Amino acid sequence: MAKNFDVVTVGGAARDITFYTKEGKLINNSGDPLRQKMLGFEYGAKIIVEKSFATFGGGAANAAVAFSRLGLKTAALVRVGDDDEGRAIRDNFKKNKIAADFVQTDEKAKTGFSFIATLTSAKDHAAFLYRGANDNLKFAVHGLVDWFYVASLSGAGWRKVMDAVIAKKETRLAWNPGNVQLEAGLSGLKKYLAKTEILFTNLDEAIQLVTSLPKHKKVPIGWLNKPANLFKVLADFGPKIMVITDGGRGAYAFDGEKFYYQKALSKKVVDTTGAGDSFCSSFTAGYALYYGNIVKALKLGAINSAYNLTGIGAQDPLLTRAEAERLMK
Repeated sequence: MAKNFDVVTVGGAARDITFYTKEGKLINNSGDPLRQKMLGFEYGAKIIVEKSFATFGGGAANAAVAFSRLGLKTAALVRVGDDDEGRAIRDNFKKNKIAADFVQTDEKAKTGFSFIATLTSAKDHAAFLYRGANDNLKFAVHGLVDWFYVASLSGAGWRKVMDAVIAKKETRLAWNPGNVQLEAGLSGLKKYLAKTEILFTNLDEAIQLVTSLPKHKKVPIGWLNKPANLFKVLADFGPKIMVITDGGRGAYAFDGEKFYYQKALSKKVVDTTGAGDSFCSSFTAGYALYYGNIVKALKLGAINSAYNLTGIGAQDPLLTRAEAERLMK
């Protein structure tokens, strides 16, 4: 008999190798609205790594852990290789009470992985991604599903996956598009945005989408850096609720009528990997499945992402619902 799920996450699963170094340099590149800050290393140099860690990652896998710990019946639609790393990801799902009903095994491609370069001083990072089996993801979900949470999709077949997602009319969609989707621009994503209940981007991604429209290509950077301006453009494409995250500056939301703001919560920052995933999945759980309230959903997202920053990797230490709600009071 087909199972029923509160949420099925769709997208990537990977092994993350995070390394810390003092030898990188943050470069101000504010003249480029899409790359306002860069991370640089001396060309040809041997970069000393102070410490490194192997953890689990991938947008759909990270979100699934967050949803499950918040108490939701969760499954993940991801694709891994027939290798030790793929089996480790399956074991991690089992450990976190995530159903593996829709986990696919690729007989030819390897499990995806990421090298994440983190500046010791800034705690921020740049990630080098090998998609591997993620590129070959196929849509195959059965049973009743309340929500799809779609993270970054890679590979030439991503539109087929999205077409299948929006074809399930009884299931609602929260969407955090990845690089490949962003490159399609607003016009290329129009039919998916029209079916999206909750759209998540960070500030740079929202700017990339808005400037994909010819009439907004040459607007001033100051105008682009204001979330309210970006929301008004995005709203024309149909998403009901839009959320823009902006790192340590907090997060913004718009429901078509009212603007909302949630400041970032102060915690000791150890690693920023996965902070966006934890915020977006927690907001989705809070708004769509628990509270129906944007203010409370923003707070839940801020709390869980703040605690995510205190550990290494994208999935620890994410909170349970009881732990998070004690901090919301």
